[in-house]
Amino acid sequence: ICCGFTSPKKLFTPLHVIHMFAVNSTDPMDPKLYLCPIYKKQRHTDQNYITAVVLPTTQSPDHWILRGVALLCDIK
Repeated sequence: ICCGFTSPKKLFTPLHVIHMFAVNSTDPMDPKLYLCPIYKKQRHTDQNYITAVVLPTTQSPDHWILRGVALLCDIK
C-alpha cells in the first residue's frame, strides 16, 4: 500500500484490506512515511477517530496532511 494520486474529481478510492498488529518500537519514524488517520465515518471528529496507520509515500507527509487524506471505514 502506498499513497498515490487518484483520478481528478474522484473523492473516494477503495483500499485493500489491512491486517494490523502492534509493534513496540522506539526507532525514529522514517520521514517518507505518512501517519494516516482512520475514521469510522466521513466526519473527521474525535468521536469518529479510531487510530492511525503508517503508509509509505513518494511525497512528503505534509503533502497528504494538507489534502486531508484519511482512511474511512464507512462512506455511506
